[in-house]
Amino acid sequence: MLENLWHTPKEKIEQKSVFWNMMSSGLNSVVSMFLLWIVTMINGVSDAGIFSLAFSTSQMMLTIGNYGMRNYQATDIRNKYSTGVYLSSRIFTNAIMMSAVGIFVVAKGYYFEKSCITILLCLLKATDAMDDIYGGFYQKNGRLDVAGKMMTIRIAAYVITFCISLVITHNMIFSCCIAIATAGTVLVILVQSTKSEFVLEKPIFNCKKIGELLKECLPLCISAFLLNYMGNAPKYAIDTYMTSSEQAYYTYLFMPCFVTNLFVGFALQPLLVRLSENWVKKHYSQFIKLCGVIFLASLIIATFVVVAGGWLGCPILSLVFGVSLQKYRKDLIILLIGGAFFAFAVIEQVILTVMRKQVYLLLGFVLASVTAFFVSNPLVKKMGLMGAGCAYSLSATVLFGVLGTMIVIFFIKEKGGRK
Repeated sequence: MLENLWHTPKEKIEQKSVFWNMMSSGLNSVVSMFLLWIVTMINGVSDAGIFSLAFSTSQMMLTIGNYGMRNYQATDIRNKYSTGVYLSSRIFTNAIMMSAVGIFVVAKGYYFEKSCITILLCLLKATDAMDDIYGGFYQKNGRLDVAGKMMTIRIAAYVITFCISLVITHNMIFSCCIAIATAGTVLVILVQSTKSEFVLEKPIFNCKKIGELLKECLPLCISAFLLNYMGNAPKYAIDTYMTSSEQAYYTYLFMPCFVTNLFVGFALQPLLVRLSENWVKKHYSQFIKLCGVIFLASLIIATFVVVAGGWLGCPILSLVFGVSLQKYRKDLIILLIGGAFFAFAVIEQVILTVMRKQVYLLLGFVLASVTAFFVSNPLVKKMGLMGAGCAYSLSATVLFGVLGTMIVIFFIKEKGGRK
């Protein structure tokens, strides 16, 4: 019966791909907010602060599991690496991710419950990483709709079981375990059911090929990790100087920051293969036009989000989470501006990957992360949550400026070399 999920008439594949990409991207973007809301309502603001920091850490560690490979895989139109190699490399990167989080919680000196929740949420993200590699396979084969359906079903399943478990037990550790079991089981069942439409490879443990792939994607992995650290640095500063409740307040305010990035993702993923083809075939005018459309749409979305968020954001967030956030209106606006620059930088990251200049991403992310590292603690210590917002926005602006400059330089050099 599940096989029927993947049967789509050829003339409707593109339409379905856009829809299911929107559904899965939207769900993936709001899942942290929804789970935080559930934890707040059931276990209170203090536990919500612990959960929010653990979830943010798991998102940062997921960049190791994903290894920045999805966009590279989807744009590997010359099939340099087989699906089996991508799968085996993902198993390896997931093992590194789990080792890294173990070292992290020990280094931070977290107490038992905080350590367990952080590690378990990272294990949950390992299922995201495996879903991502299969999603790249389906996308590369022109079936982004399959990738979107699979992600939507899996996320919905583990969110529902987590919520039911938390309502019954009020135990975050046990609820995380239930969510992991659900996510893993659903993923295996769904992947197996796609055999009616696709020839699925098994992992191929070719050490030479895996090593070459990991070497090529290493700049993407480091860049994604630093990008995530840039967003988390203010949260770790809050963890040092403020309370778990204030950590929760900051996370509530931070939630709308990725609205711009969410809508940008709707437009970007369906255009990714076309963008890559234009670059590989040296259709520079179409490439520039496509980039221009993406940035213009992003600017319009960002402007709307900042204006609407500054006006309605705090009242809505206060109503949703059941806490008073009215006095943090300026903090929210600063964060929304930072979120806009973050979304623009993500677009630039994808463009540089398509141009196969991903190694140079490191410069931008190192500069932005160094900025976040040095300004977060002093600003939070002096200005509280407003300081955290300023630290995030400043580092996002630095990243946007550096990556944008590199794109212009490489494009001019590429056209000049072609002539």
